[in-house]
Amino acid sequence: MNRMSRKIKKHFLFPAVLLIYLAIMAYISYPRYKESGNWSEYFAVTGISVLLVVALFFLLKRKQQIRGRFTGKD
Repeated sequence: MNRMSRKIKKHFLFPAVLLIYLAIMAYISYPRYKESGNWSEYFAVTGISVLLVVALFFLLKRKQQIRGRFTGKD
């Protein structure tokens, strides 16, 4: 197995770390939103954050593909 194929790529690692951070922050803020009953704000912030992380994943993946074409690694 080639060593490069086992290496975790940046376009996966960075969004995964952001998703873990988002999950932790959603867990920490859950009691505050449960007390206030403002669920629309909670789900809106969480949903928009997830959408941004997914968009970042595809953006970084596309950037890596373009970089690979110019360096000849793709």
